[in-house]
Amino acid sequence: MSTDVNERLISLEMTVAHLEHDLQQMHSVLLAMQAELRGSRDHIQKLEQRIIAATETPENRSPLDERPPHY
Repeated sequence: MSTDVNERLISLEMTVAHLEHDLQQMHSVLLAMQAELRGSRDHIQKLEQRIIAATETPENRSPLDERPPHY
């Protein structure tokens, strides 16, 4: 009877070891995805700023106020 208990214990320990390994891999993937998401958010914010800057109305400047290139 003790061999059955030992076999079950070994089987459970192996299962836990596999689950721990899988959990570590999932954690690594999650961290990588989080970093990628952060980078994507930064990129989107920069694009939004460029769009806002491009759609703003430019200053109305008179050509008479411009300095000639030789100054």
